[in-house]
Amino acid sequence: MYRTDDLGEAHRRARLLCARMRPLEPEMWLCAQATTVTEARVLGALMPTGMFEPSYDWAADTWYLGAALPGGDRELAAVLPLTVDSYAAPGPVEGALLRALGEGAATLLWYGAWPWVPEIPSHTADPTNQRVELDVNGEHPDGRHTVYVHFRSADEVGAAHLAAAIGGAVLGPVQIGR
Repeated sequence: MYRTDDLGEAHRRARLLCARMRPLEPEMWLCAQATTVTEARVLGALMPTGMFEPSYDWAADTWYLGAALPGGDRELAAVLPLTVDSYAAPGPVEGALLRALGEGAATLLWYGAWPWVPEIPSHTADPTNQRVELDVNGEHPDGRHTVYVHFRSADEVGAAHLAAAIGGAVLGPVQIGR
């Protein structure tokens, strides 16, 4: 619904959408890929209880807590890239995560319920499957950042309404299961 090369602007517009959700859930989901030792160390400090897994070998069943990443830079470099996922309260963690990223991909998800307005026909008080998503350095090889909205059921009218509210537009057909 909104795509830009300006990460700060993509984050700002995602947060504008979050402001429309009632209530906004107390935790959001963060997922990021650390491609350098520095990124891994910063993300580990930011998400000490986050689970870090080698991005190249999901079947290995090897993971680390952010607070317990390999101590030496050589040992840490040997397991890169790492993918971390964690839940956290919305707020300062968002900006810190975005500043810590280099070329790695990331996804931020905020959960809540869309308002009961005629422009969002799929509204339900149940927040299941209702969220705002910000994809960073992913999906698009040119490094663009994309804001998505999710509904409990397909809702082209609701998507168009929310896109217009942040100065965006529907970027394509409804995607089920994204």
